Amino acid sequence: MARLSVTLGVMERVGSFARPLSVVAALLLIVGVTLTSLNLLLGGWTVYAAGHVLAIAAFVAVGAANRQRMDPWAWLGLLVLVVGTVLTLPQIAAIWQTYAEPICGLTLWNSCGTMELPVWTEPVGLTAELVMWVGTAFFGLAARGAHVLPRGIGWVMVGAALIGLIAALYIVSPYAWVAAVLLLAASLLAIGVSHRAHALR
Repeated sequence: MARLSVTLGVMERVGSFARPLSVVAALLLIVGVTLTSLNLLLGGWTVYAAGHVLAIAAFVAVGAANRQRMDPWAWLGLLVLVVGTVLTLPQIAAIWQTYAEPICGLTLWNSCGTMELPVWTEPVGLTAELVMWVGTAFFGLAARGAHVLPRGIGWVMVGAALIGLIAALYIVSPYAWVAAVLLLAASLLAIGVSHRAHALR
């Protein structure tokens, strides 16, 4: 009983950060991916990496804040999404390290002058991307059904996931990843902005 009480207390504490984490993560993702698109690669990936890490925390906090509404499918979707975003971290770190090398400021060696994508990065670039985008769609649909997300945001997450998947599989240009991330960030921003009002309903 005491352990359950502690767990609920921890979840309540984590959930209290859902709003600021979601808003800050979304803004960092938007700024980061925009800078990388403008070929400001080191700055862009630095900001994006910070946003990606905060997005993981934000999704966990959103689940904790809405724990009374979360059904097993929503928890499973959240788990897949978190696993996918965590798997993507080594790829993002590898890309950042490439652009952080001093030689990148002097030459175009090591593809420093072109925008790298997580899906191209070893060891599990494609696998991590697929898990992340499947998790995004899964959580978007499941959380929508459980009334965890603001109206329409679940479908936006599904749209982001669809673009991310077809980009990762080269059905369209892999650079469509940018649009997928922007949609995911917009979803997080909407969740953060409407979190308090949505939680009161």
